[in-house]
Amino acid sequence: MRVHTFLLSSLRRLRNIEARVPALALTVLLGGLATGPLFAQSPPKISGLYEDKVGLGFTIKAPDWGFVPAQSHEVNTIGKYSNGRENTIRNPRNGQPLEEARIELLKFDRRAPPDDAEKDRPRITGAANFAEYAKAQLADWKETERKELKNLDGMTVTRIVYERIEGSKEDGIALGLVAYVYPVSAELDIAMLGLGLGDKKWNKWEGIYDQIGKSFKRVALDSKKLPSGPRSNSIRDVKRFELEKQVAANPGWALFESPNYFVVTSKTDDKKFIEELMERLEAIREVYEEIYPVSLVKELRLLVKERENTGGKPAATEDEPAPEGKTVATTVDPMEMSKCSVVRICKDKDEYHSYGGPGGSAGYWSSFHQELVIYDDQGGGGRRNTWATLNHEAFHQYIFYFLGNFAPHSWYNEGNGDFFSGYQISNRKFKLRPFDWRLGLIKENIQKSEKDSGTGVVPLKEIVRWTQAQYYGGSKYGTDGGDHYAQGWSFIYFLRTGAGAAKDWNPAYEKILDTYLRTLVETDDLDKAVDAAFAGIDFDKLEAAWKAYTKSL
Repeated sequence: MRVHTFLLSSLRRLRNIEARVPALALTVLLGGLATGPLFAQSPPKISGLYEDKVGLGFTIKAPDWGFVPAQSHEVNTIGKYSNGRENTIRNPRNGQPLEEARIELLKFDRRAPPDDAEKDRPRITGAANFAEYAKAQLADWKETERKELKNLDGMTVTRIVYERIEGSKEDGIALGLVAYVYPVSAELDIAMLGLGLGDKKWNKWEGIYDQIGKSFKRVALDSKKLPSGPRSNSIRDVKRFELEKQVAANPGWALFESPNYFVVTSKTDDKKFIEELMERLEAIREVYEEIYPVSLVKELRLLVKERENTGGKPAATEDEPAPEGKTVATTVDPMEMSKCSVVRICKDKDEYHSYGGPGGSAGYWSSFHQELVIYDDQGGGGRRNTWATLNHEAFHQYIFYFLGNFAPHSWYNEGNGDFFSGYQISNRKFKLRPFDWRLGLIKENIQKSEKDSGTGVVPLKEIVRWTQAQYYGGSKYGTDGGDHYAQGWSFIYFLRTGAGAAKDWNPAYEKILDTYLRTLVETDDLDKAVDAAFAGIDFDKLEAAWKAYTKSL
């Protein structure tokens, strides 16, 4: 799986550090330590009903928390109720986050796929039953109680209570979890999990979770809730139908669409925002097509297929997936696939992180899920954050459908993403501007390097060969991930706009980006791509020209 994420650019340097994977989470840095009272001190209130009449056929009482859908790879998860950071249980002694108080709905579906077409698709398998799930996912929990509840909606339901101590016996905090397992049929089980504070406070949580757990009822499926099937066999119509089924089972979420995008969102109370977002998506796509025209990306895609089929690395098959980060050219028309691009908009930061957004990030593109995920930041840093993130991540999404998991060096990949973040819209058309989040920082760093050689910026001849880990980490030049993002953006901006404007511009600079891209696609070799792109280039002169131009912006 390849995940691109985009960070909020708040507090100068912290806003420029980008997290690729959850392991690099910066939630504590950005959110601040909670050294006061515990969050999620009180259990939820019951305020509604979860209802699925389109796939699994059941209802259950719901809390007054927001519903967060499962990601596509979560085979056993239906979704969860949570309010993000507001539901984070923290250690009162040091403010460290311990666990997310939540209610999860799970499924263990052993039924055959619903139609012949589904039977031919590779299926991601999860746990076959709750016992398998608990062994893998609840291994660090201790079972303290198990009871069979007879005749609950005609079923014998299993109720299990678990506990876990976070920290030492002296300084630890107790957590509690109750599970209800419903044998809906011989081939389908549903489960409800409720997690909250344990020890003396568990009774309050357990009482609410028991009310919810005992409210489960089976209901008949309702064909009127969904169209009978896709409008046609086109890729877009099939994708629309899949998303309609998902949304129908996700309370509070809705589906919108524009010519090239499907927008799935819980921000259903702000139609103007959704309309503007879709207008921006279509407008920035026109910019992508100007710089990476369809004719070019189709040509590059053919080069990928030629390399794979003529002595290069073989194309991956369904049974043998490509290595992580490598390009796979499929037989499906990439233009048609790109017109099915999915963008998920969470209503706020908390919901975004509950859904799976990496800590410290403002959005991400996941090739595995084929989904771009961001949140509306109007209540935080402002919509400018939302739009910048959208422009950056939608670029990765656009390129993916033509070149697969395109994996260039980070200066090229993230520098180009940030290049598109600089575009500002006016009258539904985008105009290029320097990306203000990066500009101030790189100017400061260039000035620092001129006062103290060996600090502030990384020599261009080094950063163009850096691995992803080097790009995100610290360096001997006193720089960090935020500095590297700013430098990557400014270098791409220089190469794309410097002709006719930069002092000491060399016409050879105009070919660097194109040569790098073509060589990488043809050879799948990062070193060869850099060698070809900078062949004959005097790095000292290039760096001097780049610095002078950046300072003039």
